Amino acid sequence: MSKKTTLILELQKIQRLVNSSLVLDIRHLKFHKGTIYGVVGSVGSGKTSLLSILSGFSKPNKGSVLYDYKPYKKNLFGRINAPQEMLFVNHHRFKNKNVSALFEKSNGSQILSNYFSNSSVDTIMNTKLRRLSNGEKSAVSLALSIEFDPRVMVIDDYAMHYDNKMENKFRKKLKNINKDHGTTLILSSANEQTLRSFCSVLIYLDNGHISKIRTGSQKTNSYSRNRSKGYQNNKTKRTRSRYKGKNDKSR
Repeated sequence: MSKKTTLILELQKIQRLVNSSLVLDIRHLKFHKGTIYGVVGSVGSGKTSLLSILSGFSKPNKGSVLYDYKPYKKNLFGRINAPQEMLFVNHHRFKNKNVSALFEKSNGSQILSNYFSNSSVDTIMNTKLRRLSNGEKSAVSLALSIEFDPRVMVIDDYAMHYDNKMENKFRKKLKNINKDHGTTLILSSANEQTLRSFCSVLIYLDNGHISKIRTGSQKTNSYSRNRSKGYQNNKTKRTRSRYKGKNDKSR
């Protein structure tokens, strides 16, 4: 398969400002189909800004986001319409809905029983999402997102509120959809260890800039093997790993 056909997302000369302060500055970054990416950085490093822009949830002040080589479309109000095949896991969008209403087209109780005890499922199903604990909110949102079977799944603060048992369940499920469906996964976390054993490519952010890119311990699947070439940020040198993408300077 050619290099061109593996590219699914691309950032070009992206800048994001909040209250006149530059919070994200990335010259060039590419994402390929079927790969699991981890975005690593402390609070304030730009992780959420990057993932929000990738998913179309917010738009950059400068630069372009391409999906399948085409810019994101805008609606009549100038807002970005992200591709329907992409899903940004964000529980704030559904906070005022009962959990049962979120699963109206599927068996929510059965789905949630894969992650929660049977005694907890009934209570969760009949509760508004905003009234759940942070861990329950995150878990319900991720479980719901997995059922949509998106082409690209963007997950901010992955496993931040999970215990080890819950994280292992989701990790297994996410690996399965990546392997079976070629789903591209983009996860962010301040915990490098959580992502290192899960992801094929790790992108490190520092004050809105990419400081380095390296491979994780997770092997790429048949959709993405040998496709980390072309990953670029605008500062770092090539790593010594088998990942051979060029890194642009980003400061």
